[in-house]
Amino acid sequence: MTTSDAHDLLKTEAGRRLAARHQVDLDPSGLARDAGLDPASITERFPDRDSLLTDLVLAAYNAMGDSAERAAAEAEKAGADLLGRWVATCEGVRAWALAHPEEYVLIWGRPVPGYDAPPETMVAGARTVLVLLGLVREALAAGRLAVDHVPMPELSEGMARTIEPLSQGMLSGLPTPVITRMLIIWTQLHGMVGFEVNGHIAGVAADPAAFFTHAATAMGQYIGLPH
Repeated sequence: MTTSDAHDLLKTEAGRRLAARHQVDLDPSGLARDAGLDPASITERFPDRDSLLTDLVLAAYNAMGDSAERAAAEAEKAGADLLGRWVATCEGVRAWALAHPEEYVLIWGRPVPGYDAPPETMVAGARTVLVLLGLVREALAAGRLAVDHVPMPELSEGMARTIEPLSQGMLSGLPTPVITRMLIIWTQLHGMVGFEVNGHIAGVAADPAAFFTHAATAMGQYIGLPH
């Protein structure tokens, strides 16, 4: 075996072990024993791993939603305009994620192998985006939402297929350019939060909080909120 072959085999095994680190044993009975609890009393509520995971996912989504809704409400109470409330909502997401990194990674990191989240988790997960969408709809109803203020590339066939179900669901009634930008923003928001939660921001931003506020403001302007 050549040195190169040995290195390749070593890296393959390292990759396998790195992948395996996501396969955490969450069997409720085993967890109960390790926590000094009676497994029988625990398995009544959590009969299997997926039931426990669903409870954890729901709790994380709802906690993030609480933080986003609370931040938006406090900003409105303080007299913030639509853009200010938008930024506050985004900052509410970031604040919760930084305070609860493992919970954030559970819902916005790599999926747990073999786990399919039930529909009720999607409802809880929608709470945060509904706050942002509420601000967009408020601006649209008041005639204050800019729709064609930034150039947009023509929708490809694949992008049109992406937008079409959104236009019939949560984002119904919004102009197509706004739906497109909202999808971009939603992925951008969690890209930024995940970037910081996972420890990648220190070498990029001297002041991560200032960078996030700047970016959240830019995203609000991009979606078309008045400023």
